[in-house]
Amino acid sequence: MKRSLSASLLVLCLLASAAAGDDKKKSHPDFSGTWQLDRAKSDFGGWSDKPLAKADSTLVVEHKDPELKIKRTLSLDGQQEVKEFTYYTDERGETNQATIGAGEVKSKTKWDGDKAVSQSHITRKGQGGTYELDVTQKWQVSSDGKTLTHTTTIGNQMGTQQVKLVYRRAQ
Repeated sequence: MKRSLSASLLVLCLLASAAAGDDKKKSHPDFSGTWQLDRAKSDFGGWSDKPLAKADSTLVVEHKDPELKIKRTLSLDGQQEVKEFTYYTDERGETNQATIGAGEVKSKTKWDGDKAVSQSHITRKGQGGTYELDVTQKWQVSSDGKTLTHTTTIGNQMGTQQVKLVYRRAQ
């Protein structure tokens, strides 16, 4: 009788644990789809006068957690720039090309509730010497699945700037 009760309790604990694991997996949204930039709802911050704010932007996202692949196409004045990025939400780390300009960026990505958050520390050389940037990118899909918001916060010794890009689901 004791063995039967112990076995039953063990099975119940395993089932509860498995159910909790399933809930955890389901709590992360799926960002997959094709997304078109909605410039009217976006906030380009200090970059509102730069080409990024005038470009059409499309994201094609393939998301199979923990892998988040983003193909970004920027189009402006008949010119196109396509960049592909891969992030891993299990914090293993990744190296991608810089989102703007040349070079590579190493980052680590994790979930923060329903947001995928990537953090990186970048060292660049400029006219005045070397400078350091802390960059945080966040992706969040709306509860109705029709909007993807990508917020980038860039901080250095001079302060912090933020760009908030709002995308509408195209497919």
